[in-house]
Amino acid sequence: MISSISKGATMIEKLYKTGNDFIEKVTAVTEGRCNRCLSSNIYRDEHGNYSCLDCYKYGEINDKMVIYRYSRKVNNINHRVDLDYKLTKQQVLGSKFLLNCYESKQSAFLQAVCGAGKTEMTYQVILAALRENKKVCFILPRIEVLKEVSKRFIKCFPKTNISVLFEGHKNFQDANLLFSTPQQLICFFREFNLLILDEVDAFPYAKNPFLKRLVEKSLKRNGVILYMSATVSGDFKEMIDNKTIKYLSVPSRYHRKSLIVPVFKRLKKAKNYFKPLLIFLNTNIEKQRQTLIFVPSIKLGNELKTRLKEIDIDCNFISSKSIDKNRIIKEFRNIDYLFLISTTVLERGVTFADIDCVVLYADHKVFSKETLIQISGRVGRKLEYSQGNVIFYSEYVSSNMKRSKSEIQLMNKRNSEL
Repeated sequence: MISSISKGATMIEKLYKTGNDFIEKVTAVTEGRCNRCLSSNIYRDEHGNYSCLDCYKYGEINDKMVIYRYSRKVNNINHRVDLDYKLTKQQVLGSKFLLNCYESKQSAFLQAVCGAGKTEMTYQVILAALRENKKVCFILPRIEVLKEVSKRFIKCFPKTNISVLFEGHKNFQDANLLFSTPQQLICFFREFNLLILDEVDAFPYAKNPFLKRLVEKSLKRNGVILYMSATVSGDFKEMIDNKTIKYLSVPSRYHRKSLIVPVFKRLKKAKNYFKPLLIFLNTNIEKQRQTLIFVPSIKLGNELKTRLKEIDIDCNFISSKSIDKNRIIKEFRNIDYLFLISTTVLERGVTFADIDCVVLYADHKVFSKETLIQISGRVGRKLEYSQGNVIFYSEYVSSNMKRSKSEIQLMNKRNSEL
């Protein structure tokens, strides 16, 4: 049974009692619902026990277990933001939009092109919430991006107690500001006054009802969610079109230079990509210019790495299965090698100073419109390196390729009109 105190309390959920100071306790699973992940995917075994199938991998949970909910108090600190630069006019516009939405208790979607500096646009709304002693969580679907963004906040919010949550790292008790993957929200119940969900269209959050339920469960009844991405898709497009969510588009990079428009290179057979790719890479070897090479599968990435190594072209390969991602990214940033082959794991959230991007089998289904836009956005991000090449090699020109190019061109047009 859930007590009425939960209407105003913020709580951490535990499956095992760690003290008698819990606020309430509820049956973990009932016949029709799991109280940990809000799923109705309940299994009744031969003994009449009910278990949740959706969150089973987070630890067995059934109707014989109890969820204990504890309050988490944080110290009120004199929070501040330290910046050694000024926001651009467009960044200020985005910053005010997010702040106004929070103050009016309206959820919103901020679309900002790759390189616009949308992370910087969140500083003032987060500062406002923290100064009210509210609980804030910044959510990112991918661990590598989460770590990178959190480092910027640790630098810019020197007084704030910040914790980063991902698998194996769950120390959050005293934190004013949390950075988390959506999976880790499973232990929070109506905890946060403000959630900022970045890269909302990225795997694994996109089209994942389980993770969406965890986000909604962790938000206080009167809390606000601010969504962000460089692209808009699915349900959000419908919500924006129907004006059921506040929306702002920022079409300009912080340096106001145009987004790089991809060039399509058609091949009679996509598997014959190696020769034209090699010509391009040899040109970049002469220029000592780095290149990210995106592939649709781990198998192809390993094959390409082997072929390039066989002809003495130094390179590396990164994927979701790489156990040393941070080292590989650091080596590429240090220009230890010119070429880095990647699956879509590096499609977003990472910045390299001066690179080109190539996509092999760009017509493959893994390369959605959003993914191709994000990949294109890796190029030209720095003011001093605002130019570069984005090349899509494919046998056919897919609708996703066409749509990604059209949207980039549209944003460039809007940027030029400002």
